[in-house]
Amino acid sequence: MSVNFSWPIFGHNKQISFLQNTLKQGNLANAYLFYGAKGLGKKMIAKYFVQSLFCTDDLKPCQNCLACLKMNKGLQQNFLYLSALKTKDDTEDTQVEQVRNFLSNLSLTSFDGGYKLAIIYAVDKLNIFSLNALLKVIEEPPKNTTIILIADQINNLPATVISRCQLLKFQPLNKKDMSAWLETFSLAEVDQQTILNLSFGKPGLALEYIEDNLVNFKKDCQFLLKILNDNTFVAWQDLEHWFGILKKENPQAKVYELAHITTHYLDLWQLLLRDILWHKLNRPALNVLFSENIAKISQKYSVTKILNNLLSINKIRRQLKNNVTPQLVWENLLLDLKI
Repeated sequence: MSVNFSWPIFGHNKQISFLQNTLKQGNLANAYLFYGAKGLGKKMIAKYFVQSLFCTDDLKPCQNCLACLKMNKGLQQNFLYLSALKTKDDTEDTQVEQVRNFLSNLSLTSFDGGYKLAIIYAVDKLNIFSLNALLKVIEEPPKNTTIILIADQINNLPATVISRCQLLKFQPLNKKDMSAWLETFSLAEVDQQTILNLSFGKPGLALEYIEDNLVNFKKDCQFLLKILNDNTFVAWQDLEHWFGILKKENPQAKVYELAHITTHYLDLWQLLLRDILWHKLNRPALNVLFSENIAKISQKYSVTKILNNLLSINKIRRQLKNNVTPQLVWENLLLDLKI
């Protein structure tokens, strides 16, 4: 029987071809490790891989056979998954217990004697004790069982875990693939170009912009552009007002929690400053929605001021992680640029 695949995925051609050939040959590894930056589509590809394994049609996944219907309704008993993301109430012992229970269920005989497949998401967030429990199963996996581990980065994973997995590295999509994918959405040309420029080859990040119709992005840009355009006194008042709202909206929040809320704005601040710098160097802005505002504001700042502010951002990120008062950090960032 000729097997074909229907995976509506743009990019990642080598990884997809490898996985589909593996399914055709029925030669699955005991463990796979999908890794690469957040938002690249690792989970989506893992989903189609799992569906195709269980699908009984010659076009996989057909979405119509009993196996596909079970998968889509969460009733496939031979498929298990575990999200390794830690909640606030989790302790190390709790996490280890969750992993051990998951692995115990995985070791049980499959429902119909067929293949069992499991996915562990965010495996890079597991603590060392959980990883040690996982290692034992990877070293001696149950019969006809495959585990897919998904991680945004593998720097902190034990070499013993990595060495026992078939590695698939995922990278950002090229501009051609991203453009082709964005064409499948009903987007205004300027919005599509903005999303293409700002998602940096990450479909997951692009989807956040698309689902929101860029509403929050536009609002946040307007707020930061106002700070950049205002004189020092007014900009200082803007910061006071902003943090006053944050404190009212999060009355029980600790310092580091308020800091975490502002890191998104720091990313956007960096983006706007870079576009201002690029304009001064006669290069086009990535944020095409606000290119006119960026061109106007660029006249207010020297290249040296912008570069110094950009170079200080990584230091500021570290400070925000160390319980430094976020309002003070932002005030210093503003003063360094304005004065």
